[in-house]
Amino acid sequence: MKKTIFTLSLLILLSTTSCSFFGLFGKEKKETQENPQQLYQEAQGALARKEFKEAEEKFKKVLESAPQGRMAETARLGLAESYYRNGDYEEAATVYEDYLKLHPLSPNSDYVQFKLAMCYYKLMLPPYKDQSYTFKALEAFKKLIRLYPRSPWVTRAREKIAECQERLAQHDIYVGKFYFKVGKYKSAKMRFKWAYEKATNPSTAAEALYWLGRTYEAMGDKKKAMECYQKIVKDFGMWENVDKAEEALKDLKAGRPHKKKLFGVIPWF
Repeated sequence: MKKTIFTLSLLILLSTTSCSFFGLFGKEKKETQENPQQLYQEAQGALARKEFKEAEEKFKKVLESAPQGRMAETARLGLAESYYRNGDYEEAATVYEDYLKLHPLSPNSDYVQFKLAMCYYKLMLPPYKDQSYTFKALEAFKKLIRLYPRSPWVTRAREKIAECQERLAQHDIYVGKFYFKVGKYKSAKMRFKWAYEKATNPSTAAEALYWLGRTYEAMGDKKKAMECYQKIVKDFGMWENVDKAEEALKDLKAGRPHKKKLFGVIPWF
């Protein structure tokens, strides 16, 4: 009788333990394998509320739980957007690049290419600093136009290309002035020519021409110097320093030594 009671007790204990164990295991599995769709919706909600850090974490979890397929594609784009809207442009650029590599046939490719270019655009530095990101932005915008010529983002890309070229032109003038000051006229001439070719703002183009004329004067080539000044007077009459070009031109025509008045900042690195 005692043996029977013991056996029944043991069976009940094992049954209870087994149920608890499998119940716990099932719960653990449910917690570790979160619903990607639910996570995605939560991430989208956080992004809409501008709670970018929460959105980033949710999108990352989606990618961990569903690393492939349509869900992964949309989550990767959501993660990039979260970084971008939060001002983390380097992080955003990395994820946009990954998206283009992993989903080359996506209908969002033109948009992602534009946003990648915008990341570099946002990271551009002032004209007196390194222009690596300006070059990257310029190439990325050009790539968009080349690969997706009918994209609705092409118009904005063209506008940004003009801004990038203007920034590079200003940088060339800045560097050219430095070379001019230290007497490296060949290097200065090259920079001022580049600046004139890239400039999209008339004032920048006129300034580049003026300094190119100054450089030719310093090199003893008065004919080319006069051509630069004449072009400024003819084509850039609204330039704020056009009187400097007119004065230089008069002095050269009269054979008088040109009083080389400096204007603008002559940089030292």
